[in-house]
Amino acid sequence: MVGKSLKVLEEKAREFEVEFDRSELDAGWKAQSEFLERYPYKERPELIDKLTPDRLYKKGAKDYFFLWVEHRTRSLGSISTYGGLVYPNAVANIDVFKSLLKIVVDDSKQLSEKIDAGWNEIKGFGGDRLIAKKILFLYYPEEVLPIFKTEHLEHFARSLGYNLDECAKEYWNKSYRDLSVGEKYELLNKLLLDVKKSVDRMRNWDNAYFARFLYHLYPIKKLKKIISKKAFKPLIQKRRMLFEPLDELGVAFLFAMHHEELGFPYIVKVSGRFPDVTAIDRDGESVSIELEYKASDFIAHGHPQDECDYIVCWENDFKATPEGFPQIIALKDELERS
Repeated sequence: MVGKSLKVLEEKAREFEVEFDRSELDAGWKAQSEFLERYPYKERPELIDKLTPDRLYKKGAKDYFFLWVEHRTRSLGSISTYGGLVYPNAVANIDVFKSLLKIVVDDSKQLSEKIDAGWNEIKGFGGDRLIAKKILFLYYPEEVLPIFKTEHLEHFARSLGYNLDECAKEYWNKSYRDLSVGEKYELLNKLLLDVKKSVDRMRNWDNAYFARFLYHLYPIKKLKKIISKKAFKPLIQKRRMLFEPLDELGVAFLFAMHHEELGFPYIVKVSGRFPDVTAIDRDGESVSIELEYKASDFIAHGHPQDECDYIVCWENDFKATPEGFPQIIALKDELERS
């Protein structure tokens, strides 16, 4: 059973209820309900066949499937997709995506089967299957936790005292290291939800609230190599910049180094006036990019959001992306993933 006594978890849960403001989650649940109204594929899977490319993803549109998956429901659980650059791959393979979506909403399939389906057939959708996990959560919010990174789930399970290898042998009859991504997700999801069901105070919590509690109780500490005792956070040395940027100029330096992998193979113009950059994206289209240190600086500087396609910043400090806002690419997230 869990290392922390249930009594201690009960006390921590009581403290959390006093401290935590639910307004952000409430807005997220409202958005999740609107998502299900627009895309009711669990109850009516036959509608998946009618999903058009523009309804799946259309840059700059106000309503498409992935806009709800990544941005409108972000407060319930966030994923990073390189500023949405992988979504055109789903459009280009829409029949494959539709078949995968049918598996996600199929009640006869195990959670592991849904995650281990052929998501890697669409570039950017394989790996840890973050997009698949987020879609699964939106359709099964009472059965799945909105914690999408395997390493985060492992961190919480171990913090609660679980021996993952023993649990894997009991549940799957094999070692934890031999499990697939989907098998790990099913096991870890079960272990954490078992804890939630065991603590009286947490039984009636929704899963997004419980996930927030876990992140609060067991913070994720990112391992970074110590380079200096100064009050700077070290950046990976191979990027040729020793420390995290402190301002927009540092963001401009990193963007110049990584613009190709971010999806902008050609730079047309760099200017000191808004927008900072005109570039060509992977589709051969001209796009405008504004560089900021934090995403919210775009508003602070009074820039018109309808005259810019992307914001490239170091950190996305929005809890929820404003309506109709340019797509945000946070270098802090993208460089950690690469």
